[in-house]
Amino acid sequence: MNLDANSLIIFCHVAKAGSLSKAAKALSLSRSALSHRIKAIETRLGCQLLMRTTRRVGLTEAGYRLAAHADRMADILKDANMLAHGLNEDTSGLVRISAPLALGAVWLKPLLMSYMKANPRVQVDLRFSEQAVDITSDPVDLAIRVASQLPENVVARKLFGISWRLCASPDLAGRYAVELAAGDLQTVPLAGFARSRQFVQPVIQQSGKKLQCPAEPVLLSNDLDVVRESARSSLCMAVMPDYFVDEDIAAGRLVDLYPEARVDVGFGEQVYALHLPGKLLPARVRSLITFLAQESAK
Repeated sequence: MNLDANSLIIFCHVAKAGSLSKAAKALSLSRSALSHRIKAIETRLGCQLLMRTTRRVGLTEAGYRLAAHADRMADILKDANMLAHGLNEDTSGLVRISAPLALGAVWLKPLLMSYMKANPRVQVDLRFSEQAVDITSDPVDLAIRVASQLPENVVARKLFGISWRLCASPDLAGRYAVELAAGDLQTVPLAGFARSRQFVQPVIQQSGKKLQCPAEPVLLSNDLDVVRESARSSLCMAVMPDYFVDEDIAAGRLVDLYPEARVDVGFGEQVYALHLPGKLLPARVRSLITFLAQESAK
C-alpha cells in the first residue's frame, strides 16, 4: 500500500535521528505517538523497518531502502516549498555528490574548494566510488562520471573529454624497446585499472593498426594510485587517463608509449555531470554544475 508524503517525512526523521525520542522532539510529538505512527507505517507496508533497543533504533534492510526514498522526498518537498515562496534561487543548502576517486581527488576537489569559498552557505557531502550510483534511488544530487553510455531518465551535462595513455617508466620502456617498437605488447607486463573485478582488455589504435595489450594483467586494481605506482616503479606498463598522468609524463617519471595512438579501455572518453530531470533542481545544484562546466572549458 502506498504511503503519503507526511509518513515518509516522519520516517525520514526517525532514520536520521537514530532515536525515537530525538525524532519525536524534532517533530513536536510524544514518543508514544511517534512509535504508533511508525508501527502504522510498518503495518501498511507489511514489513519491519526498525530494529528497536532501549536506547536506539536501527534500520532493517527494508528500512534502509525506504530511508533513501524518504530523504529524497523530503528534499523535493522542501524545494517545492521554496519555489512556492520564491526562494528556490537561493544558493544555499546541502549538495550530495558522487564521483570516482581519482577524478574526484585530482580534478573535482580543488574546484569544489573554490566553489565553496565563493558560496559559503553551500554544504557539500562528497562520496567517492568507482561504482556508478543510481541517482534515481540513491540519495545523490549530482553524480560525476566518466561514461560511454549514459543511464536513462537522467540529465547529463558534458564537462570535458579525456584521453587514455599507455605509460611506462623510462627504465621499463628501455627494457622492452624492441617489443614496443614492433607493437608486440603481449610480453610486456601490464597493470590494469578496473571498476570491478572484470578487466577490460585495452586496445591501442595506432596508424590504422590495433595493438592488443595482454588479456591478463599482472596487477589489477580499482585504485589508480596503485596502478600509477606500479608504472613508476618499473613493474608494469599501465593505461591511465591523461588528467592523472600528464604531470608524471612532463616530469619524466613516465613515458607515453604511443602518444599519437587512441587507447580504448571501454570506460568512455567524456566526463559528465548527471542529475535527475525536473524543474525543481535547486539553485545550489544548478550553480555548481554551471561552475564546473565553466571551469572545465578554460
